[in-house]
Amino acid sequence: AAPAAVDLKEMPRTNAGEVYFSESSKLEDPQTPKLDQIEEDAPLLSGKIVTQDAVRLSAQLWCIRMLWLFLGLTNPFPGVAMRFFLVDDLKASPQLQAVMGVLSGFAWNLKMPVAFTSDVTPIFGYRRKPYLYAGLLTYMSCFVLLAVLPPSIGMVTFLTTFITLGQMTTGVMCDTLIVENMRHETSENRGKLQTECWVLMTLAGIGGILGGGFVYLIPGMTNSRVFMLNAVLKLLVLPFAVWLHEAPCEPSSEPASQRVQQRASEVWEALKGKCVWQPTLFVFLFSVFPNPGIAMTNFFINELGFGEEELSYISVVASLSGAAGMLAYYKYFKEFNWHYFFAGVVCLASALSLTQLILVFHINRDWGIPDLAFALGDDAIVDVTNALLAMPILILVASICPSGVESSLYAFVTSIQAAGGTVGGSISAILIGAFGIEMHNYERLWQLVLVCSLAKLLILPAIPMLPISLGNVSSGGPKSWQGAALLITLLILGIGWALGQASYKVAVS
Repeated sequence: AAPAAVDLKEMPRTNAGEVYFSESSKLEDPQTPKLDQIEEDAPLLSGKIVTQDAVRLSAQLWCIRMLWLFLGLTNPFPGVAMRFFLVDDLKASPQLQAVMGVLSGFAWNLKMPVAFTSDVTPIFGYRRKPYLYAGLLTYMSCFVLLAVLPPSIGMVTFLTTFITLGQMTTGVMCDTLIVENMRHETSENRGKLQTECWVLMTLAGIGGILGGGFVYLIPGMTNSRVFMLNAVLKLLVLPFAVWLHEAPCEPSSEPASQRVQQRASEVWEALKGKCVWQPTLFVFLFSVFPNPGIAMTNFFINELGFGEEELSYISVVASLSGAAGMLAYYKYFKEFNWHYFFAGVVCLASALSLTQLILVFHINRDWGIPDLAFALGDDAIVDVTNALLAMPILILVASICPSGVESSLYAFVTSIQAAGGTVGGSISAILIGAFGIEMHNYERLWQLVLVCSLAKLLILPAIPMLPISLGNVSSGGPKSWQGAALLITLLILGIGWALGQASYKVAVS
């Protein structure tokens, strides 16, 4: 991925979907400085000559890493305070909290419009940094207002919606920075920056979650003060956002409507490419399969007696395991044939998911293994396999984004993924109801676990939609407007489904 944010050289504009290929058939842009040339040469220590562009690019990459690190630290920090605030200060019932969550969470469905706007409409000549600033300032100002204004249902719903909007905008720009800067990676280290950023964010998130709880040990700490502290902590992100280098866009005399039409045409052409629509459809299908997560969480609480402390341990282990899985993929498996790799990991994930039955039937107790210890080990194994499946998809999605519409296409694919997750959540809820699983009735939970585990295998016939490896991604070949139309239809239906769920919950509240 390549930014206007990091145009260190005059790079020719590619047509939508055009990909450069080296002799090794790996995705590369021969016009661009490569990551290993800059970082692995260790500029000042190796004694090699370093250009100004190389130093600038190295600083750029570290700024991006630090952005992800501090966003990972600060995003989950107010989570505990928000839960206490809704219950203790706002006196909101669980049903009302669910409705507020749906309304504020709907902002995540606006990723595509925000991304497309940044591609089409530069602000003061820049396409990324102004939107990044806007997202950060929206997030911080809303938390300041949440801290100082008297709480009311309408005001809190309004502010949390814009908090989500600010966080989403910041996230879209950070995603785009990775996609754009992947142009500077060689075929050998493709995905390095993305892996490092995701690992940093995941590990920093552990600190954010724990810090948001331990902050209450400070005498006199209140929910409002945590909100104010969170707004201040977000200032840690600003220096790295300011230090990002972005080359200004060339002034355009084209009317806005023409620019919108041109960018939309480029996105459409990119979506028609086999290397885009088939992997994107796979991402959607991969996301729609049900999982027993909600039912298992309730089982932990109501059947096994886990409290906040035990659930926190499970959350920390999940984060550590996910980070380990991401690193393991990049270090050991990225050169594997993707078809064999996905088939093997899907089968392994399906088999390992069945180990939850040991906990459901309390077999672990017969073995002398405490419930928490087994839950931690089981969760770690499952999360490692999930990360092994997720990381290559993230790298692939970032790699297929053509120059000029990186933000739009990446946001489109992740929105498709979110739409699939929404459908998958609905299927999970239907299955939970069909098996009669309720607050204190888990007799048929084993059937839900079995169905969800075996359902993972249904993705196997769709694996040929993926390339064998990144080196086999080609912008050539047949175009399919039907494939592009299918993706757009899925996105519209996904957003419509989310909106329908929100409207339904508001209506029945």
